[in-house]
Amino acid sequence: MPAPSYLPRNRLDALVDGILAITMTLLVFGLKLPDDIHGDLFGALATLRPTIVSWVVSFLILALCWQRHVRDFRQVGHIDGRLFRLVVLWLLVTSVVPFTTTFIGEHGDLLQSHIVYAVNITAIQLVAVLRNLHLRAHPALFSDGKAEGHDIGWRPALIIGVSALASVAVAFVRPGDASIAYILIWPLSLLSNRLGRQ
Repeated sequence: MPAPSYLPRNRLDALVDGILAITMTLLVFGLKLPDDIHGDLFGALATLRPTIVSWVVSFLILALCWQRHVRDFRQVGHIDGRLFRLVVLWLLVTSVVPFTTTFIGEHGDLLQSHIVYAVNITAIQLVAVLRNLHLRAHPALFSDGKAEGHDIGWRPALIIGVSALASVAVAFVRPGDASIAYILIWPLSLLSNRLGRQ
């Protein structure tokens, strides 16, 4: 039986870092002042509040996704073909975030904008769970050859998914405030980390 053919781990890390860095940078291009601010810069900035909120939310979510990916891959020593395809799929749905962020930034009064954004964020988490399930099912991909004892799982994805669902629920009542629901990610993550240590 031939030995498995693995891809270089460092090249995958470079691809992930590069695409996420570009994706996070592209978010800022959604921040544009009106052409004529009538001498009122602060007033013009106030009109950008929904766009600024959507930029901050998306930037922080992408930062959390990167952090989780780094943690999940800390002890991964080998990249097989299926793991590579799952990471590429994860990058694919992640790279759409600047586009869906403009929906909630520029059309935050529309329920559909929040639904599309939440679907995008949830898709990122679902692919991350599939990736982690693949890792758990293939312990040979870990440097020590064991899947046990590694901090990979579904809780971070569930937390972000619940926050996305909460944002859609808020959007049914007050679409303009729906992005605030993503603040749930941080206290829920802290609670999850505390429960995980017990």
